[in-house]
Amino acid sequence: MSDEVECNLCGRRVERHACYVVRMDVFAHPSVPPITSEQLGGTDFDQTLDMLMDEMKHMSADELQDTVHRRFEYHLCFPCQRKFLANPLGKPRSERAGQN
Repeated sequence: MSDEVECNLCGRRVERHACYVVRMDVFAHPSVPPITSEQLGGTDFDQTLDMLMDEMKHMSADELQDTVHRRFEYHLCFPCQRKFLANPLGKPRSERAGQN
């Protein structure tokens, strides 16, 4: 019995050992915004936390997850892997291939 996967772009069935795996992690940049001592001293942390918790009550588990981190994994056949590497974000090309 063959161990095959389906290309997530074109649907072609390929042997698992012959496919390419694309992994993507999407997360907020981990840097902290600049804050002055005055801003820090004037912050009511209890009020800020209450406001944040109130906002979160109206969000689904997926929406909350998406604000923190989301990981994706895709399988690609060789032709789709080449296309993906040439244009990973799928942006429209304004010039001929190789000149973008």
